[in-house]
Amino acid sequence: MQRRKFLESAALGATALFSGHASAANAPAKTKSSASPALRYDAWLAARHKKVTAAAHIDAFLQPPPNNQWAKFDPELGYVPKDCVQRDGVDGSRTVYRYGAAGERRPINYADRRCRVNTYGNSFTQCHQVSDGETWQEYLAAHLGEPIRNFGVGGYGVFQAFARLRRMERTAVQAPYLIFNLYDDDHRRTLMPWRSFIINSERSSEMYHGNPWTHLRVNLDSGRWEEAASPCPTPESLRDLVSLERTRAIVADHEIVHLAAMSESVPDVPQDRIRRLADWAKMKFDFADAASRRDSAAKLGDFVARASTLHVMEELHAFATQNVRRVMVVLSYGTRAALRACEGAPKLAADVALLQWLKERGILSFDALDAHVADFAQFRIPAAAYLKRLYNGHYTPAGNQFFAFALKRALVEWLDPKPMAYQAKGTIIDFQDGKYLDKPPADAGPGR
Repeated sequence: MQRRKFLESAALGATALFSGHASAANAPAKTKSSASPALRYDAWLAARHKKVTAAAHIDAFLQPPPNNQWAKFDPELGYVPKDCVQRDGVDGSRTVYRYGAAGERRPINYADRRCRVNTYGNSFTQCHQVSDGETWQEYLAAHLGEPIRNFGVGGYGVFQAFARLRRMERTAVQAPYLIFNLYDDDHRRTLMPWRSFIINSERSSEMYHGNPWTHLRVNLDSGRWEEAASPCPTPESLRDLVSLERTRAIVADHEIVHLAAMSESVPDVPQDRIRRLADWAKMKFDFADAASRRDSAAKLGDFVARASTLHVMEELHAFATQNVRRVMVVLSYGTRAALRACEGAPKLAADVALLQWLKERGILSFDALDAHVADFAQFRIPAAAYLKRLYNGHYTPAGNQFFAFALKRALVEWLDPKPMAYQAKGTIIDFQDGKYLDKPPADAGPGR
């Protein structure tokens, strides 16, 4: 498939970068009603700054342990998760989050065994809102008889998850099999210099994250993708964000921030970088009136977001080839997308195009939407009732178990040699000495 054809399919099929396609928890602030005039750009920046840069929250995030913060500072990725207990689980329960020495979620099942599968992605990989033993990785580990490491981080985009993969797969915890999980909102996060600012989200003190990080950006002079370093690589630079002038220096001239402002009908957003980005994308941007600007901003933003995912997939494929790893790309979805699919709506053309792109390059993929639709067909209840069992914002423990066993067949067929649970023969002696894993894989390429 031609690269341009892929991107055009993505632009036509996916919903807007700043639209309601994201889950409610991740959706941007609602556009001002017509009865209330939109803020001008400087005032819009100041209002967002006031909401997302509470000094007390930043100080809590940066305090040394012991504390109950959900995340801790990282100079490249903005934050990584840390040990904590949060009241965010099923039935109002508290959930226990613990992490190993390498930053992986604490393994429960077969933690003493050799690990050959590492997983990367956002909160649907980290398994937010469940305790350590209730993740889909742990359900699989318990069933297969070998550990599966979990390097997922809530809130990450496609690029940020890849940056963590690239970091960890150059260390002692590297693994020959890599599962890379894409969530339906991850594409747009890749481009954001500061996610909380873009989506206008005020984090609680304990849940502070979404701070500035490394991200992808189109160089509007060369037309090439570049990795933009985090504008806040030290705790001191993060604290400096309480200054409006420092915040303005980071966001005011960023084209993704410009698109966010246009999506909220801000009337005097700078247009030069948007025009140049539209030229790069070979798209027409209509500046005629507020409605036209909103619509064009949505289309352009989504096109660039999907293009960034394709670039990351190319980087992932190259990394796997160079380092002799196998990769499986998994697509996960929030409640809204799963509900649409169970009610009969077709897949987004963007997702269909991505799956085809992966297939053409021999990269194994798994689409959770297919599994949900097939499973729902076994029920005689409304789709919303079916999904309520599986989602609590993120997957519930039951949802993670569903996901694990939906993925299981593809995983077992992929692994070589097979896990002990699927060996043709074997005894406890074979399992204890681990020699059944010593057979070299038949093909160590990036896909199957």
